[in-house]
Amino acid sequence: MMRAIFVDATAREVPRRGKLAGLVALALVAAPGGARAQYVEDFGAYRVHYSALPTEQLLPEIARSYGIVRSHGRGLLNIAVQRSADGSASAPVRAALHGTATSLGGQPVALRFREITEEGAVYYLAEFPISVPDTYRFSVSITPENATSANVLKFSQDFVAD
Repeated sequence: MMRAIFVDATAREVPRRGKLAGLVALALVAAPGGARAQYVEDFGAYRVHYSALPTEQLLPEIARSYGIVRSHGRGLLNIAVQRSADGSASAPVRAALHGTATSLGGQPVALRFREITEEGAVYYLAEFPISVPDTYRFSVSITPENATSANVLKFSQDFVAD
């Protein structure tokens, strides 16, 4: 089998902010209406953490440090892949990601992921246009580094006006 290459991903080293500070800041932003800010899906030995939110919900300094434009018309998808050796300990894993975000109106948008690396963490960010209020369906193919096949993450996310 061919080794996975990073399709549509641009590696970017982020200045040191603490082990998972950036990921936590992006994934745990308070969601409106008490919705969960971060979700988890298991694919065999891999665990995928993901969240989608309007970029206007990011703190200005966090958005600036990642080069993200804060806007009610922009969404952000954050994905991190981990490998679990024994079900409890996990290690970050690089992966090839590609996918789409599709509004209820049926307009698909290709997601272009950027790889972010920080102390002991690897995650992927993709920005996309949104129209609020609307529901978006996401389909993301994730091929962990050195894996022989892809896993497909599918979920829906409501984007509402504050």
